[in-house]
Amino acid sequence: MKPKVLIVENSWTMRETLRLLLSGDFDCATAADGETGLAQALAQPPDLLLSDVNMDGMDGYELLRRCREEATLRHLPVVFVSGFAPRSGGDPSLPVPDAYLVKPVKPAVLIAEIHALLRRGRGAPAPAAQAHTKG
Repeated sequence: MKPKVLIVENSWTMRETLRLLLSGDFDCATAADGETGLAQALAQPPDLLLSDVNMDGMDGYELLRRCREEATLRHLPVVFVSGFAPRSGGDPSLPVPDAYLVKPVKPAVLIAEIHALLRRGRGAPAPAAQAHTKG
């Protein structure tokens, strides 16, 4: 059985591109915004959450914060894929994803990162997220 990946992305084109790219290795579900993504994750917890950062309403950081507050999602591996570098400034209130990839991301890099996070397993301590640019 393929691991389940929930893709939360507000751009239909990017959401479908990610779904098609990942569907060979993973069972993909999609959500168009953070609120819908959180509801889907709570109803059917995925093995990994792949999210955009900049979305209207609940952005990726708020989605991650809300997941970390839920007992069933607390240890869910989360990957951010964004066109922008990670927010910096040392704000300790910002949650840290397990990985942060900057678009454009090479498909092989994204798939390898997801497999690595899934191998580490849920509940395993995550190292500090690192930003990767252009794969």
